[in-house]
Amino acid sequence: MSSTKNNTLNSNQKKIPQIIAVTSGKGGVGKTNFSVNTALLLSKLNQKVLIIDADIHLGNVDVMFGISPDFTLVDVLHGSKSLKEIIKKTPYGVDFLPATSGVMDIIEGEDNIVLSIAQAFNEFQYDYDVILIDTGAGVSISTLSFVLGTDKIIVVVTPDPSSISDAYAMIKIINQYHDDAQIMMVANKVRNEEIGESLFYKMNLIVNKFLNTSLIFGGSIIDDTQVLASVHAQQPVVIRYPRSKAVINMQLISRRILKLPVRKSIPKDGNYFDRVREKLNNLDLEGTSA
Repeated sequence: MSSTKNNTLNSNQKKIPQIIAVTSGKGGVGKTNFSVNTALLLSKLNQKVLIIDADIHLGNVDVMFGISPDFTLVDVLHGSKSLKEIIKKTPYGVDFLPATSGVMDIIEGEDNIVLSIAQAFNEFQYDYDVILIDTGAGVSISTLSFVLGTDKIIVVVTPDPSSISDAYAMIKIINQYHDDAQIMMVANKVRNEEIGESLFYKMNLIVNKFLNTSLIFGGSIIDDTQVLASVHAQQPVVIRYPRSKAVINMQLISRRILKLPVRKSIPKDGNYFDRVREKLNNLDLEGTSA
């Protein structure tokens, strides 16, 4: 059993979950697919896991699981359900807090939904060992609010030049608000592991030079046709093809994520979404240059 199972306890002897954000500079890099399968792999490492779909504009974690949630964040925003009531149990041993897609109430009121989540988060945060946040792609106030409140940040990057430049923009903005942030880079959809290592080396050189900080290498995920087949089947690749190359890669990355120490600068007795609410109040992207 991983040593992280016995998480630090606060003065009330409550278990403090690790909070992990998965983000990217742009869409289409496999971020949500990585989040879903990593949540399952962490569960297999004896962690009780909640995955939160924090893409409050175009959430699709439910599609990756092949499940249809009964309620979503819209119901929380309307006051008809509590946050705890909309958590969905998946057939795969992890719990899931669903977002929604293209609902105008959410699109126009993202600040309100983040604050609503913050106010209700104490209901369940101590029920889990790991809370994994699948954020929206790109730079927005809501995405950065979720990212900057976490203990560990995973940035998913592919060899595509636009993915690299957008990931750097995301890392730069994270660094502006948290220069001690632990950022782990995962190279996704690479032809082989050497290409992934080279991609990390180049990205880390740029970050060292211009941002005066360093990235942590999470690992490489081979471009695997079985991943796409699993997406089409609406079943996680960890379940459908557990011996695929991509799953073997993600198993290693999941262990590295757990072994990464929790950043000391984040208070261990704080509500995660209290951090989010604070960041939301302080963030100002006007004039921020990527």
